[in-house]
Amino acid sequence: MENKELTYGEAIKEIEQIISRLSSEQTEIETLAAELKRATELIARCKAQLTEVEASVKSQSEE
Repeated sequence: MENKELTYGEAIKEIEQIISRLSSEQTEIETLAAELKRATELIARCKAQLTEVEASVKSQSEE
């Protein structure tokens, strides 16, 4: 997995790819835990980005 900072859209796309692999049973049982861990990390990153945007919008609307 790449270490570069993903955009929200890139993270969502990767989450969708993981879900697709899990849904189609293409993931070996040995890699299942790694796939789920990566998806969890990506979801947390997306939530953090959304929280930042929400705080920014809230701050700007109060000015």
